[in-house]
Amino acid sequence: LNFLRLIMSAYVKTAFIMDNGGYSVKAEHSLSKCPKVTPNAVMKSKRERRRVFVGDEVEECGDCSSLFYSLPIQKGYLLNWEVQRKVWDHLLGPTRHNIDCKNTCLVITQPMFNFNSIREAMYEVIFEHYGFHSLYTNTAPVFSAYKYAYENHEQWGCVIVDSGYSFTHIVPVFKGKVQYQAVIRLSMGGKALTNFLKEIVSYRLLNVMEETYVMNQCKEDMCYVSENLNMDFKEVVQPLERNSIVREYVLPNFVDRMRGYMRERNALPEKNSDEQFLRLGVERFSVPELLFSPSDVGIQEMGLAEALAYSILQRCPETIQPYLLNNILLTGGNCLFKGIQKRLWSDLRSLVPEEFDIRVKLADDPVCNAWQGARLFTTGKMFQQSVVTKKQYDEVGVTLCNDKLHC
Repeated sequence: LNFLRLIMSAYVKTAFIMDNGGYSVKAEHSLSKCPKVTPNAVMKSKRERRRVFVGDEVEECGDCSSLFYSLPIQKGYLLNWEVQRKVWDHLLGPTRHNIDCKNTCLVITQPMFNFNSIREAMYEVIFEHYGFHSLYTNTAPVFSAYKYAYENHEQWGCVIVDSGYSFTHIVPVFKGKVQYQAVIRLSMGGKALTNFLKEIVSYRLLNVMEETYVMNQCKEDMCYVSENLNMDFKEVVQPLERNSIVREYVLPNFVDRMRGYMRERNALPEKNSDEQFLRLGVERFSVPELLFSPSDVGIQEMGLAEALAYSILQRCPETIQPYLLNNILLTGGNCLFKGIQKRLWSDLRSLVPEEFDIRVKLADDPVCNAWQGARLFTTGKMFQQSVVTKKQYDEVGVTLCNDKLHC
């Protein structure tokens, strides 16, 4: 079977899959099981001013404090092509994936409701600058829905809650078709959460406004979604010896500790230690709480549970609502917060009539779920019929791409 796949892949051209996210690019050949995750940014360090770090080269940086970021994607849309091409050149080049573009089909994600000008610029770069043999593109939620239907034998419908770096999307899918009238975009994403954490820590403890890299790791290591806010608020004011929430985050020193960590409860620092640490309490759950209550920071829009209930119950036909409520999938980096699955189910249960069953599932790998869905799609019958080849692009231009690859 593996030998047959190799022969077929040579016949239909090798597929290379990139989930091009605002925070990271998940990229690998379609024959691989897992992608490599690379920061989608170009960075410079104050300590190594002569060097520019592209993507995962940041791992070679000796001091990641006060990193300066150049991001190709702003507010969810690809706006800086100079930076994006540097990241893609790095990924496709000989030191990483070593892609032969002329004999490779590129499968790449793009955001929901992408602008025509950005889409057409992407087609031009892919076909004219890189010269890929062929192209297929779709949104990350669609690929996640494809994977969900394949693995759960659920051909009717599901709702993908994709909460990433730039924003959060709620995307109902029924019989393989996106219910566009019910798609909701929320402006709260991982970047906003990191910025909020930087602001409250800088106000209370230590100025970390320039420490985006470190504080993003702190958010990942320390924060969780509260399942009972009132109980956690009572717990966080208890004396330290009886407090299960207040913990210390030991900052990296970039000598023998390249990443910070959460100190074990009641553990003492080593003698003569030069450790710097942040003591976090209410911040641990108040930061992810913005996903459920963005009005806490003055953003006048629905929280995650309210938006999900509104999307399904107000914008979808009544006949498909039971299928959607029973098949809700959480994907995206923010879904790594501990407790988010139970909290969403609990909040949603209070908003949905009792006659409906609710099931909220968490993707096995929320960060790479869309990439894995795209990989599954490349093995299906529809894949070869869906791509646009460079020959077709040269003959017809972006019009064909807009018609065939519109998402």
